[in-house]
Amino acid sequence: MKTTLTARNAALLATALTCSLCAAQDGNNASASQSGAGNRAYISQTDNLGGIFAMVVQNGNNNLVGNPDSQSGGVRQYEASNLRMEIRQTGDGNRATGTQRSGERTWFILEQAGAANITAVRQDAAFESVTRVRQAGTNNRVDGDAANTLANGFTASQTGADNTVNIFQRRNGFSDSNMDQNGTGNQIVGEQTFADYTQYDMAQYGERNQITALSSESLFTDYTIAQNGTENRATTRTSAEASGGDLLQTGIGNMASTDQQGRSSEYSVTQSGTLNTAALTQTGNMSAETSNLATIRQNGQRLNASLVQTGGGNQGVIAQQ
Repeated sequence: MKTTLTARNAALLATALTCSLCAAQDGNNASASQSGAGNRAYISQTDNLGGIFAMVVQNGNNNLVGNPDSQSGGVRQYEASNLRMEIRQTGDGNRATGTQRSGERTWFILEQAGAANITAVRQDAAFESVTRVRQAGTNNRVDGDAANTLANGFTASQTGADNTVNIFQRRNGFSDSNMDQNGTGNQIVGEQTFADYTQYDMAQYGERNQITALSSESLFTDYTIAQNGTENRATTRTSAEASGGDLLQTGIGNMASTDQQGRSSEYSVTQSGTLNTAALTQTGNMSAETSNLATIRQNGQRLNASLVQTGGGNQGVIAQQ
């Protein structure tokens, strides 16, 4: 099960990366460059078969590209074969938002350097959509929303402390979400609903980081989670026909909580360190020959592990040393 899911998502990601290199050559182009504090930029593009491209560059503090809280204004791109927007901001307290709708292929690329920056992106009704966000600093936030897309790829990278990534994806055919955070007190929240194939790939390095990943009403869901540090927490909740996952935690006082519901579930938790806790619950098909597969491995002192399986042909392993 897990091999099939990974292969499908790998094909999705390869397609997205390939198409991201072929931006429209014939279309409308708009660019805005602002330096200073308190600047505002708005760009609206619509209805062009050849494609539309927009770029905004702002250097300074408290600059605004739209309104991230309401996800309105900023850069709007509608109804074109190719929709591509790039936003680059340097400074503190900047805001950026982009909305893309009704395109065959959509790309959103953003870079922010500074503190207390906020980014919000919404992509809707596309054949394929790609989002790439990079933030460096403290107290930064990324909000991603993608719906009604055949293939959706989301990538976010944050360096610093107290950063947040929130993604909400629904009614997509293929969804692949990759998030990387390096620092202290960072948080990732992801929710995917009514998707055919979904994949999470999340990594956190530092202390007191949190990951919450939810997936419901899906066919296949797969998790790859790595946390390296102290007092990290990872929570996953899945309702899918088939699901799988690998969770690796290294450090002290880490906590892992997983709940899976579906016909076929597989999950592996590996913890290395002291005072770590793992809880894994799987609810499957009572008549299935192999319904649930679970493994919890812990290496260290004062460890706690809990495994609950309901279904037919369950297989569970807890190993502590």
